[in-house]
Amino acid sequence: MEEGDVVEIDYTGRIKGSGELFDTTKLDVAKEEDAVNERAKYEPIKVIVGAGMVTEGLDDALKEMKVGGIKDVEVPPEKGFGERKGDLIKTFSEKKFKDQDMTPYPGMRVTIDQQVGRISSVNSGRVRVDMNHPLAGRTLDYSVEIKDKIEGIEDKVKAVSGYYLGEEPEIEIEEGKANIKVPQEARESILDEIKEKVTGFLEIEEINFEEVEDDEREDNESE
Repeated sequence: MEEGDVVEIDYTGRIKGSGELFDTTKLDVAKEEDAVNERAKYEPIKVIVGAGMVTEGLDDALKEMKVGGIKDVEVPPEKGFGERKGDLIKTFSEKKFKDQDMTPYPGMRVTIDQQVGRISSVNSGRVRVDMNHPLAGRTLDYSVEIKDKIEGIEDKVKAVSGYYLGEEPEIEIEEGKANIKVPQEARESILDEIKEKVTGFLEIEEINFEEVEDDEREDNESE
């Protein structure tokens, strides 16, 4: 594959050494590991090769593969979720949490100063929060398969938009401009990601997002 190709992939990711499953697109794998997340969709995902929609190490592997290919990939921390950094482990007063009606406890996931972290300890009025990614510092083992290559600009834009929105939206494309129908609750950060990827890697110069209400989307899907 080449950078900018849009592909449909299945993959399973494990922590090297322990073999612990941390992500998969396959429901049967999740069931075998008793790790089914009821909020997750277990189906192949569509990504732009080289666009950072998967880890760098996995992206590199996709460039060496063809449709139908299956590859086992070892991804070191620097091409995965980064090395662990001491300056991302921070200590806060317990009062900071109680002022927000929160009772901190080890393992609790929190957002502080626009950073997401996990509480590692609570002791003597001090709360230690690890802002590192949970997989930072870990070497990862992936098994990945390229199931298909997406062709046609409309299907590519749908695929990339669907990656961020959770489902492929209705779109209209004319003369390098794309009109994408998105749910009203779609966050601005998600729309920014779609715009960056579509205009940066696909043959689209301009994007317009049209907000639609849930009932309108359901009507369109039933037609």
